[in-house]
Amino acid sequence: MIDPDDRFGMPASAFQAARESHGVDSPVFRTGMYVPTRNEVATCSAAVLYPIVIDWMWESPSELIPDNAQIAELRAILVARPDVANPDVQQLIAACDDYLKV
Repeated sequence: MIDPDDRFGMPASAFQAARESHGVDSPVFRTGMYVPTRNEVATCSAAVLYPIVIDWMWESPSELIPDNAQIAELRAILVARPDVANPDVQQLIAACDDYLKV
């Protein structure tokens, strides 16, 4: 069984390396540093998820850049949501599709 609190296989060392490359004591929050959990993707509102997912895909530091397998997993969770017909969820699915085409 997959851990619902898993952040798509991103190890703690990747988050630490990203913090260190940006400056551990930097007062500036680096966009894309937050990787959602599988549970968050399955349950959070699409409005909350959208900026998180977009920032992770397009603005994350190199240590946290998702690969196609991670985005495909994220997309699979979105497609399995009970509110998959919601236009906001569809927008997230389209963003995953766009990422996978690059």
